[in-house]
Amino acid sequence: MWCRYVYKAAATKANILSDVVKLLTGETSLSNLSSDCDTAASQLITTVAAGWSLHDTAAGTNAKCLKAPLADDAATYKYLVIDTNTTGYLIGKAYETWNATSHTGTNLAYYSDSSSYCQRISTSSAKIYLSASARHVLLFSDMAGTLGSSTGSSPSGLFERSRDLAWDTVAAGYPPSAFINFSLANSAGDIYPPRIKRRSTTDGTGATAISTLSSTFVTHVGAFSETGLITDGQGGEYVPLLPLIMTRWNRGTYAYPGPYGNFSTQCQVWMIPTGVFTVFDEFSAGGNTYIALSNSIGVKYCTRKA
Repeated sequence: MWCRYVYKAAATKANILSDVVKLLTGETSLSNLSSDCDTAASQLITTVAAGWSLHDTAAGTNAKCLKAPLADDAATYKYLVIDTNTTGYLIGKAYETWNATSHTGTNLAYYSDSSSYCQRISTSSAKIYLSASARHVLLFSDMAGTLGSSTGSSPSGLFERSRDLAWDTVAAGYPPSAFINFSLANSAGDIYPPRIKRRSTTDGTGATAISTLSSTFVTHVGAFSETGLITDGQGGEYVPLLPLIMTRWNRGTYAYPGPYGNFSTQCQVWMIPTGVFTVFDEFSAGGNTYIALSNSIGVKYCTRKA
């Protein structure tokens, strides 16, 4: 699912929450959203199903918990609490588990509840871009050109990866997902799964679960600053889509060397060369349409528009 959700001036927290939750849980018509949605200015594409379901309607004041199954274990879920209660912010809190009776979760992904690294909402008319599938949720706010998180002007969300290390099996039970703010990741690659296996020590949770967003030929995404396109050998050029991979590069002796898993193959969110597009430009690659995304250092990522 991809949506440009435009809300009206003075939209309420409750209505923005309701609309975002509806979109992430499979709504296919903008006309079914609240009266605070500017349907004429919004756009919704549901070629790919949003893939999430409502798990807890009482996850807090102006907060609801969603869940989506893991790619390799349909009986196990990843959990995301959508929260608009803090004035001016749309927060997506990522958890390993969530109890819908006690309304509490376990292993909150570090920084996913931070107002610095979530998305912003306005009392004026503004936009929220949403990309979702059963593998991910990406949120990116646009308040008249003021983009994304208050720190780093970045998209953020919860993303599932593949399991690429021998110990990382379904039976082992480690959550193959992470909270990513793309500006936070751009500094030293910092991303945060709810829980991670560490070598010769206890599991990492919270701040100690810190991991690294890497890609092809670079230790972390912040080290990538290439520009330009690649010639196709036939007089044209194409955009290289560089995979986003979780490692624990430079995380000390407790980290396992090697790639933990690939986010891009699961979520269709990629890194691209800088300086090629402006934010929200559309381009085609591999028969799919993508939307260019930015953070404070420029346009460097993209997500599928489908």
